[in-house]
Amino acid sequence: MGSSEYEIPNDSAVSPGDIESGADLGGADLSDAALMGANLSEADLRNADITGSVLVEADLTGATLSGADLTDADLYRANLADADLRDSDLSGANLIDADLSAATLEGADLIDADLYHADLSEATLVGADLSEVDLYRADLPEATLRNANLSEATLRKADLFETDLYHANLSEADLSRTGLSETNLRNADLIEANLRNADLVGANLRDADLSKADIAGADISTANLTRSQLEDVLLWNTSLSGVLVSRETAFDAPKERIEQLADDEETNSLTDPTDRYDAIARANNELKTVYSNNGLISQARKARSRERRARRREAKADDTIQGTVAWLGSLLSRLTTGYGVDLRPVILVMIALFLGSAVVYSTSEMSLGRSLYYSVVTFTTSPPGDPDPGLMRVVAGIETFLGTTMIVFLGYVLGAREQV
Repeated sequence: MGSSEYEIPNDSAVSPGDIESGADLGGADLSDAALMGANLSEADLRNADITGSVLVEADLTGATLSGADLTDADLYRANLADADLRDSDLSGANLIDADLSAATLEGADLIDADLYHADLSEATLVGADLSEVDLYRADLPEATLRNANLSEATLRKADLFETDLYHANLSEADLSRTGLSETNLRNADLIEANLRNADLVGANLRDADLSKADIAGADISTANLTRSQLEDVLLWNTSLSGVLVSRETAFDAPKERIEQLADDEETNSLTDPTDRYDAIARANNELKTVYSNNGLISQARKARSRERRARRREAKADDTIQGTVAWLGSLLSRLTTGYGVDLRPVILVMIALFLGSAVVYSTSEMSLGRSLYYSVVTFTTSPPGDPDPGLMRVVAGIETFLGTTMIVFLGYVLGAREQV
């Protein structure tokens, strides 16, 4: 039997004795009722008005609450396991520490609800509106959140292991330090989401949009990033080992976002130029490895070049003799071999050397055709006959030496660029 302490102020047809397990309270007016610790397990509360009611530590396991209005209800530590909450209105409800495991919340309105540390494991939340909801430290493993709206929600430190978030809206959501390993985030909207230090190991992010997301410190190892959009993401100490990407996966160069972080006075991170360029180099190294492992050699070369440029600037920022020497060596590598991956500097130097020498030869009464021929032979082997004493002989010697050197460099670059 129900407790005489229960109060149902707005429905004379319902008495305190009606508050018991298996009760039929469909359509009842339980607004502002005091039902602390009530046992309403398996009760029928569909379409009931439960606005503002106090159901602290109430037992609602297996209850039918579809279409019920629970606006601003206090469900602190309430047990709603296996409850049917389809299309219910839980906006503004207090669900702190509530047990919603295996509950059905499809189409439910949870705007402004407080789900701090709530247990939503294996819950069904298809199409649920959870925008701006506080799910800090909530348990959501194996929950179904397909097409759910979680924009600007707080999911920090929540457990979403193997959760189904297909096509969910997580734009601007706080997912920092959240457990998202093996989670299905295919087609999810993660624009400007905070994924700092999140665990995304093995997550399915195929076709997901992570534009402008903060994934600093996140572990995305072995995740599927096929055709995902990652323009303008913050890549800083991010682990991308074993990630699957495709030609359509869109990564922007990480330099701009890292420099924005360094310039942000509030974060006070990477203010030292050497630390900043080290972070840029590391981020590009991660991208180079990812592209290389996925057979995307062209993208890997670009990432390699960006990595080496960042290391060159890091060396220059290091105000020591060792740093200056490293900077000069890196600059020379850039100008002569394109860091071993870019053919353009090598080819440009070769063309300049060949044509410049031909111009010098043409001043010694050689025809244009003869001077070009003479330069080709000198560049590739040695001068065809003794060059005239003076400038021509000096230039021929230089061209022979540098020509041989540049041919060696060309062979090196052709071999190295395919092994990035």
